[in-house]
Amino acid sequence: MNKEQLRERLNNLAMSYDGSKESEPLLTLLEKENAKYDLSVQLAHEELTKMLLIPRTPFSKQTVETPHIKTLNEVIEKPTEWLITNYIPKNEVTILCGDGGVGKGFVASAIVSAISSGEQVFFESEEEYSKQSRKPQKVLFISSEEDISKVTKRKMLKQGTLIQKNIYVLGAENEYTYKVKIGSKELEKLIHDIKPQLVIIDPIQAFLPPNTNMSDKTTMRDYMGGLKALAVKEDTTFIVLAHTNKRESYGRQRVGDSAEIWDASRSVFILGRIDDNTRYMSQEKNNLAKTQPTTLYEIFDGEVIFKGITDKKDKDFSNANFSKSKGNPIDEIMSFIKQVLKGNENNQITNKELKEIIENNGYSSRTYERAKKQMKENNDITTKTTGKGKEREMIISLNK
Repeated sequence: MNKEQLRERLNNLAMSYDGSKESEPLLTLLEKENAKYDLSVQLAHEELTKMLLIPRTPFSKQTVETPHIKTLNEVIEKPTEWLITNYIPKNEVTILCGDGGVGKGFVASAIVSAISSGEQVFFESEEEYSKQSRKPQKVLFISSEEDISKVTKRKMLKQGTLIQKNIYVLGAENEYTYKVKIGSKELEKLIHDIKPQLVIIDPIQAFLPPNTNMSDKTTMRDYMGGLKALAVKEDTTFIVLAHTNKRESYGRQRVGDSAEIWDASRSVFILGRIDDNTRYMSQEKNNLAKTQPTTLYEIFDGEVIFKGITDKKDKDFSNANFSKSKGNPIDEIMSFIKQVLKGNENNQITNKELKEIIENNGYSSRTYERAKKQMKENNDITTKTTGKGKEREMIISLNK
């Protein structure tokens, strides 16, 4: 491109520039033109100066400054801080996962209650709790699976002492919930404005951007790494709820959809069932302390109740459960439905919720309907329909 062609190009560029505050600076436009037409930016700068279109200032190329990278001797070593000692580390990501119906939501509610009030949580020892001198702290609870007014508030109020003004909730009934994605500005701003010490996301699958391929390692590593970075930046802690894979798998393979969720977390808990009443909470990973014993608990009238501890882990329980599960599928699913209902407040649940739990545990909807019909005939359950129009739903109750 000769000087005449350059001048003509620059003149056209200048004519398209409206000079308003909202416009890009003329030199920024010049940089873009350079990318299109391979202009000599320095020569173009000189020509624009001659044409009196920009001030006469020395030309300087824009440079990207390298951030200061610390040497090891500049780094100040810090001790590990805990939200709940030896269980949930501060400024990190902790995973709480389990099959549908094992009570992840109840356990999460118990943790929310304890952090909001500064009280002891059910799986924490008296000794460790007394060392912490925990004070009431803010909690942000985000769920795409629960209506806050119909489900979540009742669950949390069942867990003993809590300070409601410390608990910020965003649920399935709020359309803004679906804008809050991991890696989004909306999530970052929400946390920055509220400044919670704990953020619970339930479940992770619902808070990833649309069309996210959870089996893609690089993608999930970026999202989980971003969550960790946000925890450090905003001085908060994340607990993320997730589903589990088939019962015959264990450890890293038990976390549903992506092993990267396991890899990026500092503490991982797997929840499961031992029998109709007893459930377990097994810490399967702890990068910052010794792995803690497995907590045994039950859910009675919506409240999580501590029953004891054991050295057994998820592998021991899941293998035992799998070996017992090869009988009649109808009998198996009927037993499972009873377990789910016993774990819910007032021993009841909506048909939609129960069906989702059943399908997430590998049973077909057809088998579920057959089992439900059999249970009604046996007088094990009662069904009733409530609401009208879009609010219409079936409630399933366990008969005593």
